[in-house]
Amino acid sequence: MANSKKVWQGRFEQGPAAIMEAFSRSVDTDQFMWREDIAVNRAWATALKEAGIYSADELKRVLAALDTIEAEFEQDRFQFLPADEDIHVAIERRLTELAGDAGAKIHTGRSRNDQVVTDFRLYLRRKGARWLQALIDLQAQLVALAEQHRHVVLPGYTHLQQAQPLALAHVLLAYFWGIHPTLERLRDFYPRLNRLPLGSGALAGAGFPIDRQRLAEQLGFDDVTPNSIEATANRDFAAEFLFIVAGFYTFLSRVCAEWQLWSSQEFRFIDFSDAFATGSSMMPQKKNPDAMELIRGKAAVAIAALQQMLILQKGLPLSYQRDLQEDKPLTFRIIQELRPATELFREAVATARFHPEAMAARIDDVLYATDLADFLVSRGVPFREAHAIVGQLVRESERRGVPLSRLPLTVYRQHSPHFDASVFEMFEPQASLARRNVEGGTGPQAVEQQLEKARNVLQEYRSYRWIAKGSQGRRGFRARKK
Repeated sequence: MANSKKVWQGRFEQGPAAIMEAFSRSVDTDQFMWREDIAVNRAWATALKEAGIYSADELKRVLAALDTIEAEFEQDRFQFLPADEDIHVAIERRLTELAGDAGAKIHTGRSRNDQVVTDFRLYLRRKGARWLQALIDLQAQLVALAEQHRHVVLPGYTHLQQAQPLALAHVLLAYFWGIHPTLERLRDFYPRLNRLPLGSGALAGAGFPIDRQRLAEQLGFDDVTPNSIEATANRDFAAEFLFIVAGFYTFLSRVCAEWQLWSSQEFRFIDFSDAFATGSSMMPQKKNPDAMELIRGKAAVAIAALQQMLILQKGLPLSYQRDLQEDKPLTFRIIQELRPATELFREAVATARFHPEAMAARIDDVLYATDLADFLVSRGVPFREAHAIVGQLVRESERRGVPLSRLPLTVYRQHSPHFDASVFEMFEPQASLARRNVEGGTGPQAVEQQLEKARNVLQEYRSYRWIAKGSQGRRGFRARKK
């Protein structure tokens, strides 16, 4: 019969109450880190051999047992027992069943404090690598759409009021550049994440001559944590990851809000594929942009998770406190939904259909008001005076109930003698765009420059790979330029 005693039982005369046992159990959450825990056990077993704790035969038996455990997880045959508090205890219990006393030695010099935080960092590293690829794929999709819609013009809005004409490609590239800081933050975050806590023990460090640099190399870490207290207490890396995620979702949520408006009957700028919309249980005509709305909802959850992670830590003394068990439920839910949400948005975008004719139909003459002011400035009128003159013309247009482009030239000249017949050339969308070829602007040449820059950025980030490296050739991840 399997040993059901607690790993910490020696100090206690009796086991925990049933309600305490159930309340403290975390294996339902942290079992997602089984790959990481097995990798950590492999590396630690090797370190124990090098420190003289394991014989060569014991190490061989432990590594073989870990291979068996890995296969059980991969084939969904691993059996959890009621006494398995967490994934670390479960794997150690099974290792002892398979390897006997050699398995019971695995925890020598180690605490669950440094073990769990090592697993956690490895887990974020693996999941971060997959999300990074999804982000690159999303950016590539936005660049492809921008390339396809170079010549489409639509009204741009501020305060949800028409502002100036924009190239659709420029808008799509705004999404590209709005997402890009997430990739930059992941790249910058990686060195802080990729420090090895293992060997820190409970808070004072391992009591055996463990080569932590060697451990770091085996597990694909760039360095070791410099202080054993900080290493076991620190969850700043998790908060930083959640900040990156929250920032991404916040921006993407704004895009989703914009596209929800664009898909309404009032705009008709875009249609989503049936595969990424739903209907109403009551109203037969409805086609709702639910993909956009669901992603907005996930943004709220991600922002809340970041706040919870910070609040969780704010009153804790150093080093490890059991409160920190809540770090993984907060983070894991976000991680599990993160890549699917990113891919959902990409596929919804890829299958959506834009309506250039609807965009063109919504272009109102007021969009050219800034062009009219610039026209006067080019003839020597100070901008503030030009601004006031055009504002008066807009008011006159509204009073007469005719567009700005239909006002007689005599009306224009009544407001400023600097107007002549060429003013009516201002009322042409492509001409308006062409006047904004400043770097980063919506002009066609500027958009081409943006596209080239975006392609170069994509190529650069594709050159970063998360290479396989780890104990005994097992998978780990680290970022390096090819």
